[in-house]
Amino acid sequence: MTEEIFIRFVLDHEDEDSGRLLFSADRWPDIDVRRAARIIEARRKIREKVPSWYAHPELDYPGSLPLEQCSSEATARYKQSFVPRGGRIADLTGGLGVDCWFLSRQAAEAHYCERSAELCAAARHNFAALGGHIAVHEGDGIAWLQEQTGCFDLIYLDPARRGKAGQRVYDIAGCEPNLLEIKDLLLSHAHRVLAKVSPMADITRTLAQLPETRELHVVATGGEVKELLILLTRESTETPLIVAADDTQRFSFTPAEEHAATVSYAETIGEYLFLPSKAVRKAGAFRLLSERFDLAKLAPSTHLYTAPTTVEGFPGKTYVVEDVLPWGNAAQRELRRRFDRLELATFNFPMSTDALRRRLGIPGGGGHYIAATALNNERILIICKI
Repeated sequence: MTEEIFIRFVLDHEDEDSGRLLFSADRWPDIDVRRAARIIEARRKIREKVPSWYAHPELDYPGSLPLEQCSSEATARYKQSFVPRGGRIADLTGGLGVDCWFLSRQAAEAHYCERSAELCAAARHNFAALGGHIAVHEGDGIAWLQEQTGCFDLIYLDPARRGKAGQRVYDIAGCEPNLLEIKDLLLSHAHRVLAKVSPMADITRTLAQLPETRELHVVATGGEVKELLILLTRESTETPLIVAADDTQRFSFTPAEEHAATVSYAETIGEYLFLPSKAVRKAGAFRLLSERFDLAKLAPSTHLYTAPTTVEGFPGKTYVVEDVLPWGNAAQRELRRRFDRLELATFNFPMSTDALRRRLGIPGGGGHYIAATALNNERILIICKI
């Protein structure tokens, strides 16, 4: 069986149930049906996550876990901005190789390090098929780095976020390799170090642990925070730059600016309601939004803002306010009468979003949005047009 025949089999059967293919494997004695089923399942996952790889049916995927752990194409492309064109880079925790391949698009010299022999074999095959110029090194990336001479323009790593017992860990000190223990080594070999950490990591604690941080990027795609990226440099800085980025917007600030910002608080709800993006909320830019965009915040711990006019460049969603109802049985009856469908969320409200939806019994969707919150210690429902 040639590889071309195998690839044709995968393409011909990629819409079929892989379990049924395995059950009927005897029908194709010349085909490695188990491998085909594995690749078909992988291609279903990669289709949305890394679409440019999906366009190459000849790529190999050694297992489901590397697929789950790899970056999406959107976040991998985001990292390309950290690589100087024509630079020298190294990825010390290669995995499936998605990040390394996209980083290499900007580099003249690229190195991929990975402990797993199976992943290394797949990386060699895939990089060749994709047209990459990446050197693959099997073994521990830190040990490999210690043997290198010269300086890299960027070293990238994505420490494993699983403890010895298999539990998820969010603090960088619990990841492997431990960035706190190797940061000096990394910076002795590179002008800049880029590390991907858990999106659940506490940003304030992370910055305190890594005073070498030059920039911290909160990267969201599809409305969800996917990655925190820490850029370490040899040059010291008084306060790092924090960048909240999503598919369409970026908002940059320093912790010092957030701390010093003057915030105003709302007495009433204006004509417009402003909801910061999840990236901005994760980044912790709360006071600063009020100052930069001349918005009134609903309360110190309620991250909603209002104004009589709309503003340009707000990093999040802007809604037109149609009505404000006091929370109670009368408001619930009115909502059921007026709306067949509603989008809704709660903010410092005595029930969760799911609990409120169950209470109202109104399915999601439609052209209106409800923000259930409080203003001046009174619970309210802000009805907005999407």
